[in-house]
Amino acid sequence: MISFTEARERILSEARPLGIENCRLSDLLGRVLAQDIVSSFDIPPRDNSAMDGFAVRQADIAAASPKSPMLLEVIEDVPAGTVATRAVGQGQAIRIMTGAQIPQGANCVVPVENIKYQNSKSKIQIEISVEPGENIRRRGEDVRAGEVLIPKGARLRPQEVGLIASLGMAGTLVSEKPVVGIVSSGNEIVNPGKPLGPGQIYDANRYSLGAQAREVNAEVRDYGIVEDDLGRLAAVLQQAAAECQLILTSGGVSVGDYDLMKQALAKLGRMHFWQVAQKPGKPLAFGHIQDCPVIGLPGNPVSSMVIFEQYVRPFLLKMQGAARLFREQLTGVSQQRLTKPAGRREFLRIKAEWQDGGYQVRLTGPQGSGILTSMVRADGLMILTEEVERVDIGDRVIIELFGGGS
Repeated sequence: MISFTEARERILSEARPLGIENCRLSDLLGRVLAQDIVSSFDIPPRDNSAMDGFAVRQADIAAASPKSPMLLEVIEDVPAGTVATRAVGQGQAIRIMTGAQIPQGANCVVPVENIKYQNSKSKIQIEISVEPGENIRRRGEDVRAGEVLIPKGARLRPQEVGLIASLGMAGTLVSEKPVVGIVSSGNEIVNPGKPLGPGQIYDANRYSLGAQAREVNAEVRDYGIVEDDLGRLAAVLQQAAAECQLILTSGGVSVGDYDLMKQALAKLGRMHFWQVAQKPGKPLAFGHIQDCPVIGLPGNPVSSMVIFEQYVRPFLLKMQGAARLFREQLTGVSQQRLTKPAGRREFLRIKAEWQDGGYQVRLTGPQGSGILTSMVRADGLMILTEEVERVDIGDRVIIELFGGGS
C-alpha cells in the first residue's frame, strides 16, 4: 500500500503541458492564462472626477462657509466622455460628471449636493471648502503602464475578464482545453432515462465526473457504457486513447479484482494498480494507453468524486499550466468527535458555517462511499491526515471548500 502523498506526486509528475490558443473575451471565464497581462497605458488615462459636481480652483473656495459662501460663474458643462473646451479661471467653475476629465485650471471637485444654483444655473453658491485634489481620481491611480496585472498561469474569474476588457484587449492567449474521455463498463449499469432491470443501477459517475472535468475547462467526450465484453471494452479504450489527452474510468480497478476494466487496462497499457492509504478511494489505477494518461477511479460515486478532487482536478490544471493546482486549505473547528486509524488519510464530507470568526464544521451525515447525498449536502471536505487518530469537539481541522482556490 502506498501513501496519498506518493500516489498524487507520481500521478502529477506525468501531467504534460497543452498547447496555446487565442481566446476571445466572451469565452475567457475559467481559462488559464498563457501570457502575462500587461497594461499598455495608465488607468485612469487622465485625472478625472470621482463624482458628479463642479471642478473649481481650491483657492477660490478656501474660505467658503455657510456664513460666507463663495459665488462662482459656471462656464461649461462636461458630461463623461467629453473634454472641457475652456480652462477654469479665477471665480469660475465647470459642471462635471463622474469619470469626466478634469479641466485645466481646476484642482478639486465640489460634490453637486454641496452647492446651490443662482441665476438660472449660470452661477453657483458654495458654502464648504474642499482640499486640493479632493474628489479627483489621479492618472494611473489604478494601473500604471507596463505593470503586470494578471500573471501567466492565473485562472480567470469574472473580475479578471473585466480587467482585460478595460485594457482594450479583444482576447488573449490561454492554454488549450484538455480533452477528457470518460468510460463506464458493466452490464449492471444503465443510462438515466431507461428502465432498470433486476440488479441494475443508473450510471451516475459518467455525469458527475464529466461535470467535474468541465468545471476545470475540459472538453468531455462521453464513450458511454460498454457491456461486459473484453474485446469491445478494449476497442473503446483504444479509440479514447487516440482521441483524448486523458481517460477516466470508474470501477473495476481493485487489487485482486477480475473485473473486465482492470483486464482491459492491463492488456492495453502500462498500468499501475495501487492500494492507497486513503478513505474513500483505496483502489486507484494510473498509467498510459498509447501515451494517453489513464486514471482508473473507484466505482462508488462518492469515492470517484473525492478522488477526482484530489488527483484528477490538479492533473487537469497542471496540464493547462495553472499556477495554483489545489483548493485552498483552511482551518475549521469540529463540532463532532471523530476517530480513525493512524496511517490513513480520510476525506469527510462536511457542512461549514462561518460563526464567531471561523468555520464551524460537522459531517453531512453517514459517510459511506455509495451515499452520493453526502456530497450533495457538503460545502467541502474535512481532511484528516495520516497521523490523526482522534478529533474532539472544538479541535481545529483542515478543510477544503468546494469552489475555493484555484
